[in-house]
Amino acid sequence: MKQDKIQINREWLHRPGHPEGREGKPFRRLDKWVLFACLMWMCNALVQANNPSFPENETWNYNIRYKYGLVVMKAGTANYKLQAANYKGKPALKSSLNLKSNPFFDKIFLIRDTLMSYSTLPDFAPLYHHRTVHEGNTHFKEEIGIQKFGENYTELRVKRIQDEKLRIDTLLTMPNAGYDVVNIFLYLRQLPYADLKPGENLHISTFLGKKKANLIIRYVKPVVLEKGNKQQRNAFYLTIDVSNEVFSEAKNAMEVWISDDEYHIPLKIKAKLKIGAMEAELM
Repeated sequence: MKQDKIQINREWLHRPGHPEGREGKPFRRLDKWVLFACLMWMCNALVQANNPSFPENETWNYNIRYKYGLVVMKAGTANYKLQAANYKGKPALKSSLNLKSNPFFDKIFLIRDTLMSYSTLPDFAPLYHHRTVHEGNTHFKEEIGIQKFGENYTELRVKRIQDEKLRIDTLLTMPNAGYDVVNIFLYLRQLPYADLKPGENLHISTFLGKKKANLIIRYVKPVVLEKGNKQQRNAFYLTIDVSNEVFSEAKNAMEVWISDDEYHIPLKIKAKLKIGAMEAELM
């Protein structure tokens, strides 16, 4: 791993957005697998108490399981990488996520998705997002271009190409800070958990194709998370309300356990779906 680190503007931590307008390219859609799976890549931040920073070229891997009643099935894996980059000639942060179902789950629903996002430095405002989707018989490419971004207003362009035809090309706006599904967690990774109060809520938005979804991120409390062989880790426990039809219930649609240490690694993520639940765990 390189020793150079990307510094974070600490004054930006509690702000749901950045007041400056941004210009970018067009966009693409997010489905339940992606919205859930992207929760797992928040892991790569090395966050230190008074001077948080992201190491370059950090990679993390997760196992993904599908649960329905007493049935637990390994569904696939997720690989996430963060690296310093340039976007339109300016320093930026590039995040990439690869999702892959395992051979057994391929027979039920094959998934081969690749996501990539750019964000500004040092405030991590979203700039651009791209996703290549291969899910079952569905194949398409999507882009998000953030044109304006602020805590009170976000404007973005959505574009999807499927079967070599332009299927979506539209403009979305919302009255708060809006993030593509990958850049949501650059925002989350910066949170100063030691300063958050139990029950404190954070409000942001994300996009599902042409649809919008509001997120309420709630810090609940510090907990002890138990893993196999009675392994225990101190963690910060959060819940996320999602106003979207993908999940079985909007309230507490997702749960996240983040390590209570200098690294702030998501140890476990769970999402309630209409049928069953998805669960991701750090390898």
